[in-house]
Amino acid sequence: MSKRIVISGYYGFGNTGDEAVLDGMLAAFRNLGLDVEITVLSADPTRTIAEHPGVISMHRYSPGAVINAIRRADLVISGGGSLIQDVTSARSAQYYLYVLRLAQFLRRPTMVYAQGIGPLDRPNIRRYAARILNKTKLITVRDSDSRTLLESMGVSIPPVHVTSDPSFLVEPDLEAANDLLDKHGLQSRALMGVSLRPWITNDWLHAAIDGISSACEELDVTAVVIPMQESEDMEVGTKLSKGVMVGCGGNPRTIKAVIAGCGLMVGMRLHSLIFAADVGVACVPIAYDPKITAFASSIGRGPGMDVNSPDAGKLRDAIVTAWHEREALGVSVGEHAKHMREMALESGKMAAGLLEQ
Repeated sequence: MSKRIVISGYYGFGNTGDEAVLDGMLAAFRNLGLDVEITVLSADPTRTIAEHPGVISMHRYSPGAVINAIRRADLVISGGGSLIQDVTSARSAQYYLYVLRLAQFLRRPTMVYAQGIGPLDRPNIRRYAARILNKTKLITVRDSDSRTLLESMGVSIPPVHVTSDPSFLVEPDLEAANDLLDKHGLQSRALMGVSLRPWITNDWLHAAIDGISSACEELDVTAVVIPMQESEDMEVGTKLSKGVMVGCGGNPRTIKAVIAGCGLMVGMRLHSLIFAADVGVACVPIAYDPKITAFASSIGRGPGMDVNSPDAGKLRDAIVTAWHEREALGVSVGEHAKHMREMALESGKMAAGLLEQ
């Protein structure tokens, strides 16, 4: 009889990074040969079932459906992505912690799967998180900074393992990407991927647009604007007037393959940088959150610009330098990513271990 897993995360919102995390988790379970029935808590169950064939999906805000799914589960997983943080709002962390608390109340085993924890600035959220997380069976995180934060919060009872982001296991869909680039007449051009997102103020945005535009002009390359969450990123991306927007509904396999066709990736969204590293494409990060700086450091890169100190000239210079060194940089980040891809499977192995208990 199949084991039953319930997965809670930011699914069904059209965010490419979070859908890539789910896709990577499912790939890990397939690679390990697990016989499991997966139920995903989603904001749009119909969309989730269409994008991830084989899963069952319940609306995340349907209390009866969520309780019934959890009650039947052999394991309740929270993750991955940046679910337990209070930068965007306290409600986000409270929701995901509530799902874990509900599962613990129903006496179901719980696991935090390859998450990036924090930032957590509100004392009450830190205490609430520590109380819930200390009752989980197992925690894996995608970076060492997350483990350090958990330790500082007093999370010590379950073992905390550093693995890597599940999205390293997403297989790029080259055929879909070729069709998309053909559609936009981009196949024969030198391409530079660009991923921008909205963030608090627009001071940095003017510098980012100026820096990217002047670098593209100097290098004679075409900026391919890749909206990682189309409902939010497309408006920001249109500010890059000479760029070509290539939306594809947020499909992570297509987007990873589009990035593989670029000579360089200028990325603000974390998963645009993860995808680039995984396919051996050099990248220039734009830092807005500690997770961007941490990932850039993990692949031997520094930010081309920080939104807290916007500098168009600095960003332009970083892009131009990286473009000229893109082949060597691509090899370097690809070597770092190789280890992370291997580590991405570890969280799946540990989940399998919990199912056997």
